Amino acid sequence: MNGDTPEVVMTADAARELTDRIRTHLEVACELIKQAFASRAWSALGYGSWEDYCAGEFDNARVRIPREDRAEVVASMREIGMSTRAIAAATGLGYGTVQRDLREPSGDPNGSPDTVIGLDGKQYPPKPVAPQSDSPAPSDGGDAAKPKRRPITKAFDATRYELVKNTKSLVRLAQDERFDRYAAQLAHSHRSDLIRARDALQSVIDRLPEHSTHPEEG
Repeated sequence: MNGDTPEVVMTADAARELTDRIRTHLEVACELIKQAFASRAWSALGYGSWEDYCAGEFDNARVRIPREDRAEVVASMREIGMSTRAIAAATGLGYGTVQRDLREPSGDPNGSPDTVIGLDGKQYPPKPVAPQSDSPAPSDGGDAAKPKRRPITKAFDATRYELVKNTKSLVRLAQDERFDRYAAQLAHSHRSDLIRARDALQSVIDRLPEHSTHPEEG
């Protein structure tokens, strides 16, 4: 065997199982980060801010989020009220990177809370995440100018992409060996929400024809 080339000893099935376990642990770690933020763990341990806590406890062990999952993780942290800087401190990402991820893939941080919690634990209005390209149309002196909307085909596809990705994440969690142990607890907290989401999705599917042409959007 060449000393510069490691020998491949793992089967594809074993590699897939290992990769899925890593993803599961990343998801658990992200949930624990959100729990620590929401419960002000940094204050209980004597830190002056969330940023100091992250630097002191996890400086060399921050969660490294795969690029393809980053926007989803950042959005989930935003949903519980974490500010852009708080997310950056927890993940080791740059402030600008978090800003870009809050825009992906639809160009709008949907689900952003009315207030966010800063590094000091105080609530602030969220700073708007500016779109990358679309801008308000210039006023001609008539009605107030309205922001240019993204083509519905692109917005729909971006939302579909996130839905499929989130659904796959839920399926992976349901395949976790711990799922059955906590199924009753999960059902109490989330089953009704999932049923409502299923029914809402079905109402969208019902409006889509099974076979159609592809007209250009006007």
